[in-house]
Amino acid sequence: MYGYAGRIAFIDLNKGKISIEAPGEGMIKEYLGGIGFLTRLLYDMVPQGADPLGPENVLIFANGPVNGTLVPSSNRWMVGAKSPATGFIVSGNAGGLWGAELKWAGFDALVITGRSANPCYLLVRDGKIGILPAPDLWGKDTWETEALLQDRHGDPNLRVACIGRAGENLVPLTCVMGEKVHAGGRGGTGAVMGSKNLKAIAVRGHGGVRIADPETLMSESKRLIEMLMGEYHYARYRNIGSPKGTTLYQKMGGVGAYNWQYGVFDKFDTIEGDNYKDRYSVGSSACGCCPLPCWRKYLIKEGPFSGQWTEAIENSTVQCFGTRVGNPDPEVILVAHTLCDKHALDEISVGVSIAFAMECYQKGIITARDTGGMELTWGNGDVILRLIDMIARSEGIGKILGQGVKRMAEAFGQDSDKFAYHVKGLEISTVDPRAYQGWALGYAVSARGADHMRSYASWEFGDIPEETREEAGIPETMSDRFSVEGKGKGVAYSENVRAIADCLEMCKTVTRQKLGLTKNQVGILRAVTGRDWSKEELLRIGERKVNLERLFNLREGLRPADDTLPWRALHEPLPDGPSEGRVVNLEPMLKEYYGVRDWDRKTGQPSPAKLKELNL
Repeated sequence: MYGYAGRIAFIDLNKGKISIEAPGEGMIKEYLGGIGFLTRLLYDMVPQGADPLGPENVLIFANGPVNGTLVPSSNRWMVGAKSPATGFIVSGNAGGLWGAELKWAGFDALVITGRSANPCYLLVRDGKIGILPAPDLWGKDTWETEALLQDRHGDPNLRVACIGRAGENLVPLTCVMGEKVHAGGRGGTGAVMGSKNLKAIAVRGHGGVRIADPETLMSESKRLIEMLMGEYHYARYRNIGSPKGTTLYQKMGGVGAYNWQYGVFDKFDTIEGDNYKDRYSVGSSACGCCPLPCWRKYLIKEGPFSGQWTEAIENSTVQCFGTRVGNPDPEVILVAHTLCDKHALDEISVGVSIAFAMECYQKGIITARDTGGMELTWGNGDVILRLIDMIARSEGIGKILGQGVKRMAEAFGQDSDKFAYHVKGLEISTVDPRAYQGWALGYAVSARGADHMRSYASWEFGDIPEETREEAGIPETMSDRFSVEGKGKGVAYSENVRAIADCLEMCKTVTRQKLGLTKNQVGILRAVTGRDWSKEELLRIGERKVNLERLFNLREGLRPADDTLPWRALHEPLPDGPSEGRVVNLEPMLKEYYGVRDWDRKTGQPSPAKLKELNL
């Protein structure tokens, strides 16, 4: 079988049994791989009403058909389950080499059910899987866990995906960390892993990937590299990495400062992206087979944090531990990032939860009596770092912060829900929705809750390539971030295109800038698999994935009213900056989006005709 390992492992931790099945022809044709496989398996296997932290929930890891090849930026992997944060479907995507290693070890996916009686880890090596005891790993952070497993098995190239203390404590704000710094983030997959008493999955493989047409694959891969290096963003990504985005958001008035009270941050200069490169950078790196070294390595050389290092901070890191919490100290941001990586915490949700608590403290909704004497004042670096640790350990006020802002608002009351920035129970990630109407719609309709990676409205940052405009049938107003015209169609199209990247397991940093990269992806996929894919088939696979996620969520109680945004985003105009006076005009965009999707506006259900069209 070209491109695929041809094996999916089903691991029952209740019984300690493992079975292997091949992905069927229909599975490959209709779901492709990666998030497509994951979504189909979750829909089929998770019982309606399942407790997200119960043994009946299913935890899935999956790679895609181009994983483990020389295709640029092709070594992503997915992890997913029913979310303990939202109660809906959730999946996270991570980089590094873990996904490729899983393919080389002989597997397209791992499907984990049940709950081990005692802490355990999985060793996946060259076609074999072992369930091994892990009492000595329980209580270790992710960096310690990786080092212990590599030492135990005598292999420094053993790739480890694991949880930290937060996952062990079933904190909903957790993720699964791969190779120390690659987060399969959002929605509590780390807590699901912890609920199964599963500490880690260590993977090593010496197999290869069969390629149908190596010569064509090389030429298509070269074409993709040339396209990437010709983009305006390449040099800045290479020099600064993801934090470059925060500068753009600040200039456009959308950084969500002080828990989304302001559009610009008044102390931004000290945490702007160039500061990290100039003061702390000691090198850069990239995921396997990627020509874009977008994550840098940092070392703090003096001061109270001297000697501490970290890597792969994102623009969301700078916002969530900088602008969001009123913190102008870049070193606190770097250390906070490391703490989240070691605890396997979702830094987006953690930062937003801390910011929400700080605004509640500012307004007197909570006091020092509630915080154990801590002063939750804006920019208090010591408190920020202490709260991260308390969240991971589920101690003191960290216990309620670890539940996320939706549950915090329910506990605190006093109209605090009006400024609790979440969608469906998942904290909003990067930009303030009031500054970008397309992003706002993407947040509102995302299946996993507030999310920008599944519909990334990069077309609101500039011109749309003509080929993309023609392919999607979208108007020129798409690049007007304050216009609502065409945003429903644009978001639906973008969701479909980006789902293809997650099925292939190609990085969306590469595929996002020119939304219509499907022509190149078709060529790559044909060369890898030897199958005669068309662009229309891939877009249909993306659409099928979006609709199947919708069906999962409807089964779990989702209603159209859940496709909304925080009260503040809809009713409280931004008070400053280039987006001053703006709120989100959601209703016309939702109407258009539902129409494009062929979903019933009253029930949220896809129409019978749409289900038939997609073979659902």
